[in-house]
Amino acid sequence: MRKFQRITNEKSKEPTKEQMVRYKDFASLSHKYERLAKRPKKPLYRDPKLFLLLLILGLMFLLVFLES
Repeated sequence: MRKFQRITNEKSKEPTKEQMVRYKDFASLSHKYERLAKRPKKPLYRDPKLFLLLLILGLMFLLVFLES
């Protein structure tokens, strides 16, 4: 015999009026999602490691170009 029982008198799962009003503003909702889900991207000139790597690669290509 199973221990679980099904409850038949469940309440409706529809949102209340207050919940619907809270989520109607799509702009603020999408802004909150962007802040939570996506990391802010730094520009190339603000990321020192990537900037140094690009500078070194550029100098190497310049030296190879000047040699030939």
